[in-house]
Amino acid sequence: MFLSSEFSYALLAAHATLLLVFATTRWTAPSRRSLPAMLKLFLSLDPDWQETDEVEARVNAGWIMTTMLTANAIGMLCARSLHYQFYSWLCWSTPYLLWKSGLHPIVVYAVWAAQEWAWNVYPSTDESSMVVVGALSMQVLAIWWGTRKDWWESQQNETKKEE
Repeated sequence: MFLSSEFSYALLAAHATLLLVFATTRWTAPSRRSLPAMLKLFLSLDPDWQETDEVEARVNAGWIMTTMLTANAIGMLCARSLHYQFYSWLCWSTPYLLWKSGLHPIVVYAVWAAQEWAWNVYPSTDESSMVVVGALSMQVLAIWWGTRKDWWESQQNETKKEE
């Protein structure tokens, strides 16, 4: 299965789909614009600096960190193979992303502990690999769900602005 081109294409499609879903529903929230409108604003040869300054004022360190770490987790989730070096990237971001997700603290600790156990099994087993993928899946889904409030608030603010 590892060498299967169908598996490879499925992972690529899942990766692109997850990135697009997050880009259109979560990562563009501070801009209060659609993805195409935001790209047009920032790629314009003659940008409206007042608009870009307004967007910049809504971007904060937490949003940047959540966006970057989520993109990293999505990349690892959709990787064809999981290397132990990935753990060095993931171990520092997992606590932040799980807390940001809004999951109950017991669930946060359980997912974190399962992930820690699975990455520390050497050589990896089918069971430890499934736990790693499951923990990453839970993390990505939970952060998407947990950041819905940020997206919802940005949409509400845009509606109020139009009225």
